[in-house]
Amino acid sequence: MDAIHSQFAQIRAKLEDVQFLNELEAKTNVPKEYISVGGASIFGLIVLFGIGVGSLCNIIGFIYPAYKSLKAIENRASNEATQWLIYWVVYSFFSIIEVFTDFL
Repeated sequence: MDAIHSQFAQIRAKLEDVQFLNELEAKTNVPKEYISVGGASIFGLIVLFGIGVGSLCNIIGFIYPAYKSLKAIENRASNEATQWLIYWVVYSFFSIIEVFTDFL
């Protein structure tokens, strides 16, 4: 049991700089090492069993870039906005191609 507690202590030390986990820990009163290990476990199970892989792919491929695109537009960073515009063109191209390859 001491080995488990020492591992959690090491995880906690590595997570000290993650502001999101600090805020989540304060709101939920759940230690951040438990949150991170639980999230990693759930992610591992999703990948292992293939449950919701399409949703996970959509979250990674759509939600995060949409957030970053809005931030780039708000900051008026032309280089960053151009980068995200190129991303969306490529993303939409592959999305359209995926529809037609499903028939094959």
